[in-house]
Amino acid sequence: MAGLLVVKVHLDWTGPAHYERGVSLPCRVCGTPTCQRDGQGRACEKTCAEDEIARELLGTGRALIADERVPTPAAFAGGRLATAGGPQ
Repeated sequence: MAGLLVVKVHLDWTGPAHYERGVSLPCRVCGTPTCQRDGQGRACEKTCAEDEIARELLGTGRALIADERVPTPAAFAGGRLATAGGPQ
């Protein structure tokens, strides 16, 4: 079964810690000069940070989907994992 995995990330950078007025440094991801700062205080465009997090989440999601040890929703019956030997 093929599926579509969509990851959208929206960060709230309205706080003053995410902006350093008058100090433009290259974004750590794309290199564009920016006054924006990430959670660790490094120069980073908000859209670059959102894309970076989305890529990480997408990779993790794909790995979980591909991992056969992770049960599918259909494998759950009545809140418990259904096994080949029946309910236990």
